[in-house]
Amino acid sequence: MANKIKLFQAIESLNANAKYRYLHDSKDSSIELIDTIVWTHDTTPISNADILAEQERLQDIEDAK
Repeated sequence: MANKIKLFQAIESLNANAKYRYLHDSKDSSIELIDTIVWTHDTTPISNADILAEQERLQDIEDAK
């Protein structure tokens, strides 16, 4: 089974220098967690839609392995 791409992986794929925090469970598996992101250190926010699209793109790559 392919690894599950987590929110932080999608965020860091879009902006490797992003500074942020968010609530997460041990598996980082709940999509509702995206609504808890707080951007810090003047990081330009990334839209939820862009994060989810990147997560899906990365998941497609992972699933194809």
